[in-house]
This record gives sequence, C-alpha cells and structure tokens, in this order.
Amino acid sequence: MPVSARPNQTFEPPAPVARPPGGVRVRRAAASALAVLAVAGPVAGCAAASSGSAGTASPASAGASSAGSGATPSSPGIAGSPASASSCAGRGASATGSAAPVSGSGSGSGQSPALASVQFTDSGHGWVAGAGRIMATTDGGASWTRQYTGTADLNQVDFIDGEHGWAAGGGALLRTANGGASWTALAEPCPGSDLTSVHFTSPDLGFAVAAKPSGQQPSPGQDTTALGGSLLRTTDGGSSWSPVTSAPANPQSACFANADDGYLGTPAHIWRTTDGGQHWTLALTELGATGNADAGADTPEIECAGASGLWALFLGQGAAMEHAPYLAYASQDGHEWHGVLEETYIESALRPGIKLPQGPGSYPGPFSALDAGSAVFVGYTPPEGYGVAPVMLASDNGYTLTSEGDVGTINQPMAAAFLSQAQGWVIGENLKTNAFDVEATSNGGRSWTTEYTVG
Repeated sequence: MPVSARPNQTFEPPAPVARPPGGVRVRRAAASALAVLAVAGPVAGCAAASSGSAGTASPASAGASSAGSGATPSSPGIAGSPASASSCAGRGASATGSAAPVSGSGSGSGQSPALASVQFTDSGHGWVAGAGRIMATTDGGASWTRQYTGTADLNQVDFIDGEHGWAAGGGALLRTANGGASWTALAEPCPGSDLTSVHFTSPDLGFAVAAKPSGQQPSPGQDTTALGGSLLRTTDGGSSWSPVTSAPANPQSACFANADDGYLGTPAHIWRTTDGGQHWTLALTELGATGNADAGADTPEIECAGASGLWALFLGQGAAMEHAPYLAYASQDGHEWHGVLEETYIESALRPGIKLPQGPGSYPGPFSALDAGSAVFVGYTPPEGYGVAPVMLASDNGYTLTSEGDVGTINQPMAAAFLSQAQGWVIGENLKTNAFDVEATSNGGRSWTTEYTVG
C-alpha cells in the first residue's frame, strides 16, 4: 500500500523507557501474545458495585442468543455515596479528594506503550495518550503539541467535545476543561485497581470499570486483564465515584451513548440499560465453545453506536500457529444481533456452528464504531514479516466487509479512531524501528500518512 509523506511530520527523539519483559506492549491494550481477562471474583470491596441482582444468564446454546424481553432485568441500585478506598482496596482513605494540577517530567514506568489510545472529536481536534504523555492536534494531525509529561502510564483518553476530556491508566485519572491546555489529577476511585472503560456523556456524568490487575498482559483490542470488575458512576466529572450496585457481576467493558442508554460487557454476555444503570437486561449471550469444553468465556470489548446500536468484539483464550480466536457481533436496536466477522482458523474448531467471514487479521486488534451500521476493524497478522495491520470496513449493518489494505508503517496496532469511512487515525508500533506512530488516512485506508513518531 502506498504511504504518502508529509513534509511537516512531527518526530520526537527516543527516550529511555523501561520495557515490559519480552517486549510485550499494552494498548488500551495490545500485546503480541493473547491473554484474556481472568474471571475471578470482583476486586475486594468494589464488590459492592456488582452485588446487585442482575438476573441469571442462561448458558449459551446453539448460536448467540438475543435476550430480548424475556431476560430477567436487574433490580434498581445506584449507590448514593462515593466509593471509598476501603471499599475498593482495603484502605481507609476516601475516594474523593482535592484535585491538583499535573506537573513533573518523565515517560511513565513503561507499563504502557508510548502511544496507547487515540480520539478525535472532529476532523481537526484529536488527542493521543501513552506512557507519560498526552499529545494534541488542532489541525487534523499536521502538527502535534505535548500537553502532559509525567509518570502516569496512560492507556485511554476520552473527550466529549473540544474542551472536556479525561485520561486514565496505571491508577491515574486526569481531567481537563480547556482542551488539554492544563490537566488536573483526580483522586483514584479504587487505589490498587485499574480504572478502565472510562466513558463520559457530559462534563459531569461518566462511567468506568474498576478492577484489580491480574498481572497478565492484555491482548490486542482488550481493555484490561483485571480480576473481575465493578462498574462505577460519577456525577461531578470524576472527582468522586459511586458503585452502580445493580450492575451485573464481573464487568469487563462499558459504554454509554447518553445519560440513560448504555451497554455492559461481562464474560460471554452483553447487557443493556435504558435508565442510566438502574436496571440491566441481558441482551446477548455468546455461543459456547462446543469444540473445546475447557475453553473459558470470551472477553467482550464494546463500542456504543447511537442510543441503541452496539458493536462487540469477543476475545477468546489462547493462541496457536500465530492465530488467536475472536469474533464480532453487531446490533442496530439492542434486540436483534448478528455475527459480523471472526478469526476462522481457531474459531471454526471452537464454534463450528458459526461460519463468519475472516476478520482483518489472525490476531484481534482495535476497532472504531462509526454508527449503528458501520465500523472499522484493524487486525494484526504477525506471520507476515514483522507483521502487518490489515484494515477492514464493515458496512450495511455489518453484512458487507471490504478489505482496505494495511496501515502504513504500523505492524502492531494499538488503537483506532475513525470519523467516517474515509477519515481515520490508527496508532501502533513499527516493529522494524521499535517506534510508535500515528498514521492517518483520508481515503478509507488506501493510503496513509505518518503524522507523529516517538521512538
């Protein structure tokens, strides 16, 4: 695939950063070997966030099942008091606290890659976050400015507009109300736990999953490898958080389209709420792995698409012959679900009853939901040289798949953000140079421009 060169490409010289053993990187999370979420009990104390009755999920049978109106809704329950550190990690300090401006220097501890997450709110304004850094652009990536330098291992960034945003990772939570001109460190909701799936719908209202790290490395496209999880809610921009006590147990990922409509992913299940988390209904149960009775439940990564739409990528366990199992589902209304794509080599053995088109890579990667009817998937195929990052457009509600070639200089993708079928950005690692790049396309992935590089 041709890669165009941009005269004003930004390059940052390498900085000495400690690398995880084996050179494995985390995306908001990516890694060269597949490791899935351990589904042990909820993190101690934060268990209150998943202690509500969420209905009983029946075992998956022949095919992914739509729960519909027959699913048992959960009982209402959004806690009114902030989650305390003692309820999260056995400590006595409160989860609320005074915010302080971010200062300091460094490149993080190396537990996150130099670039791990990306988001654009429009064609001009975008942000990328990684170990010890937040970069911003106001001209679509023609130039980038470093907004944060510090020790936080950031692996996610979430902006609701050009002014209000949050960055999280490695136990840190940062907030800005001026487009990133200044960032404020907020108190950790659950010290000792990872705050993942941070998703705000307004400057005040937001949700996140808090879970204790398992010590495993996450897989491409995966939020976290935490033990269990608890859904938290804030109504003051992240200064304090409260457990959503009615949420189903062991949440792995969450997204909200507005204050009322949201989805929650738990092992092999997708849940839906239409009242801001007070009640949850089982929306989808993934087909069990009939080809391997010992296979555990898959971990869902989800993205909302409007009030009712959802795209879900289920990440399986294990890897063989440079392949790792994954499969994607979509729903335009939260009731009817259909398969979109899969990794066929392993999935065909695990779930022979499901026959979906081959996804964009032999390993899962990030994806970006455009709307209820279309999304862009980026894969990772390590057997080809240093590996390639194929791009695939899912349109027509996921029934039409179009391969668009490979992402520029990136071998292993970390995150993707697309504004349309034509315009998007992918960040990841160039394994030939051990550098991390921001790659941009304006023609649906047929050509790419390297906009920013950090070694």
